[in-house]
Amino acid sequence: MGIDVRRIDGSFAGEVLGADLEREADFAAVHRAFLDHGVIVARDRPLSPEAQIAFSARFGPLMGRRPSMSDKALMPGHPEITILSNRKRNGEAVGLADAGRYWHSDLCFEENPNLGTILHAVEVPPEGGDTLFADLALAYETLPDDVKRRIEGRRAAHTFAKHYRDVMAQGSKRTPLTPEQVAALKTTWHPIVRTHPETGRKALYVNPGHTTCVEGMNEVESTALLDLLYAHSVRPEHVYRHTWRVGDTVAWDNRRVMHNAQGYDMARYTRHMHRTCVHGDRPF
Repeated sequence: MGIDVRRIDGSFAGEVLGADLEREADFAAVHRAFLDHGVIVARDRPLSPEAQIAFSARFGPLMGRRPSMSDKALMPGHPEITILSNRKRNGEAVGLADAGRYWHSDLCFEENPNLGTILHAVEVPPEGGDTLFADLALAYETLPDDVKRRIEGRRAAHTFAKHYRDVMAQGSKRTPLTPEQVAALKTTWHPIVRTHPETGRKALYVNPGHTTCVEGMNEVESTALLDLLYAHSVRPEHVYRHTWRVGDTVAWDNRRVMHNAQGYDMARYTRHMHRTCVHGDRPF
């Protein structure tokens, strides 16, 4: 059976059929689909932690412990894997239960942000817990020309600190960062329009979760421009909604998309996911 990649109806995402994620010979076709679609889905293929790490590492070096993440969310023996889960063991959370419930691009606040994220579903709720993805390359291409001129050559600031303070003030149950980790949360400046290093395609690189302001603008101007870009980016024609099934592996290109994890009834249901992240280059 050959490998087939099919565009998911009504979206930009692609479903990869017939590929074995554990087979190195299949990776070239998977990687091509990743670049072509920005989000790819492989269904019904349970992956062990070791297999997920091996597959993810074919995209590039993996990111382990980060200043923005509690060590308790890392899988014991496999620090390359972050556990996103509301499971508890001996009364303590085994992972991050409320991660990513806002539009963001993974680790955009680092000097060399995440290239891509691979998320594998081990247990999913029967309702809720979907993930939304916005195609920021398509969003850039469909901007009015006058807006493109306004953002050309401009940079925006990114930081995890604001979001972290906000969610902790709202009563998040996540394990707090250490004082040393909080001190390491810096502000980084990246171009509002970045060029994909492998495809050459341009995409917006701002998101409501971590982008705080536009360089050279006052607060009112900056907020108005960013709000305009955010509203345009999440128009229905730019968004793919993924409804998870056990055994799903979804890989997305953080150089092109942002995402938003949807809530679910954590008192009734369990959602347990394994996440790996791939090192990227500094945006240009």
